[in-house]
Amino acid sequence: SFCACAGCELIAGQVYGFGLFSDLLRLHHGLALSQASVGLVAVCENLGQYARIAGGLVYDNFGGKITLRVGLLLNGVGYLGILCAVRAATGSGSEDGEAWKAPLVLLCACSAMYGQGAGWMETAAVSTVVTKFPEEAIGLLKTFFGVASAVGAVSFAALFAPSREDLLLALGLCPFVLGFPLSAVVFVGHTDDVEDADASESSPWHAAYTITLALVLALVAHSGLASMTTWLRPYEDHRPRNVAVFSVVLGLLLSLPVLPLCFTKKRDEPAQKQLPSPETTNDCTFVEAISGIRFWFLFLALAAGEGAGLLVLNNMGQLVRALDQGDPSLQPACVSAFSVSNAVGRLCMGQLAAGGVLRKTQLLAGALAASSLVYSCFSAGTGQWSLLVAMPFLGFGYGSMWSLQPLLASQLFGKRSFGLKYSTLSMAAVAGSTPLCQLAVPYYYEAHANADGWCIGPECFGGSLRCASLGCGLGAILALCLDHSANQGLWRQDITETWDDEDDEDSSFSGAPKLGA
Repeated sequence: SFCACAGCELIAGQVYGFGLFSDLLRLHHGLALSQASVGLVAVCENLGQYARIAGGLVYDNFGGKITLRVGLLLNGVGYLGILCAVRAATGSGSEDGEAWKAPLVLLCACSAMYGQGAGWMETAAVSTVVTKFPEEAIGLLKTFFGVASAVGAVSFAALFAPSREDLLLALGLCPFVLGFPLSAVVFVGHTDDVEDADASESSPWHAAYTITLALVLALVAHSGLASMTTWLRPYEDHRPRNVAVFSVVLGLLLSLPVLPLCFTKKRDEPAQKQLPSPETTNDCTFVEAISGIRFWFLFLALAAGEGAGLLVLNNMGQLVRALDQGDPSLQPACVSAFSVSNAVGRLCMGQLAAGGVLRKTQLLAGALAASSLVYSCFSAGTGQWSLLVAMPFLGFGYGSMWSLQPLLASQLFGKRSFGLKYSTLSMAAVAGSTPLCQLAVPYYYEAHANADGWCIGPECFGGSLRCASLGCGLGAILALCLDHSANQGLWRQDITETWDDEDDEDSSFSGAPKLGA
C-alpha cells in the first residue's frame, strides 16, 4: 500500500517538470507567449495544484481511492490538453497552413487541471500515510514527490529527447496506464501492523531508506554527468548511455514493492510503542485550527519558502537561458539537480524531524534562514556555474519545508480532518509564488528584455531573487514566533498537568504538600 502511494507521488510530482516543456509555449509561432503569459500558465498550474481544499474534503468524507482516481483523471486530461494546443499551434495538417492559436485562457485551464489532479493525488497519499503509517514513512513518501521530475528528466533523456512533445504525451498517458492500476492496490491490506511497526534496522523502512538513497545517488550521478560533461549530452546522440541510467533508476523503483515480502513481523514479539511527540498540543477540528494565530504563522512562513522555490521551478527554462548566454541545453540538468536536492531535503529533514533533536518549528526557521542566504547569493551570480552551484541548495531548502509541513500540521493541530488541514496549508505555496511570478519576475525580466522579448544576463532575475531572499528572511522570523508560541503553550500545558498530578496524589493520602515538580 505504501509503495502504491509512492508510485502515485511519482506521477503527481511531474508538475515540478514544467521547465522541461515550458519553452514550447514560447517557441511555437502559433503560441509565442510572452514571459508574463508563460508565468501566468505556471501560476495557474500552481493554483490548481495547491488550491486543493476540495480534494481534502473528498478525502475526509469519501476516502482515498475516490480522491486518487479523480486526481489521476484530471492530471491526464490536463497534460493532453496542453499537448493538443501545442500541436495545433504548429499548423500541421491545416489546409491553409496557418497555425491555430490556442487562447491563453485554455492553456491556463489545462495547466490548472493537471495541477489540480496532482494536488488531489498528493493529498490522498500523504493523508493516508500520516494517519496509518509511522512517522518515519512521511519523509520517505515526500521524497518520491520531490524526486519525480528528476525521474522525468532521466526518462526524457533516455526515451524522448529531443522531442518535448513526446514527453508531454507520456505525461498525459501515464496517469491512465500506471496510475489507475496503482490506485487499485492503495489501502489494500491491514494497516494495524504497519502502524505499530518500528523503524529499526530489521524493518523494511530501513531498507526502503537505503534503496531510496541509492535512487537519489543515481539521479545525482545522471544530473552531474549531464551538467558538467558531454558523456550524456546531446541526449539523442548518447541514447544507449541514458537508457542504461534509466534502467538502473527503474530497477531501484521496482525493488521497493518487494521489500514487504522480505521482512516478516514476528507475532510473538510485542510491538514497540511510539512515544507521543513533545510538540503535540491537541487534536483540534479544522475550524479550531484556522481560528488560532499559530496556523497562520505556519501558513505565512511556508508561503515565503515554498513560493520562492516555485519562482525558480516555474521559470527554470528562462532562468537557464538568462544565465547561460541564451543556451537552453542545461535546462534538463538544472531541473534534475533541483529535483534531486529537493528529494534529499525531504529525506534528510524527515529523518531529523523524527529524531527529535530539534523542535520541528526550529528546523523550519533554520531552513528558511539558510534559503534566504542562498537566494541572496544566487541573485548576484553569473554564468552556468552559478546555476549548477545554487540549484542543489535551493532544492534542498525547498524540499525541507515540504517534509516539515505534514509533520507540523499533524503535531500542532492533530490528525482529525487532516485532509482539509493539509490541503489548506498547501495553498501557502501558491499564495507565496503568485506575487513573485506575476509581479516581480515580469517587472525585472521585461525591463531588460530585447525586442524579441528574451532577456539574457544576471539582471533578468536578480531583482526577483532578492525579493525571494527577503521573503524567506521574514518567513524565518515568523517560524521563530511560531516556535516561541508553541513552546510557551507546551510549558503551560506541562505545568497544568503537573499540578493536576499533584492534586491527585494529595487527595489519595495526607501529608506535607510536595513543592515544584
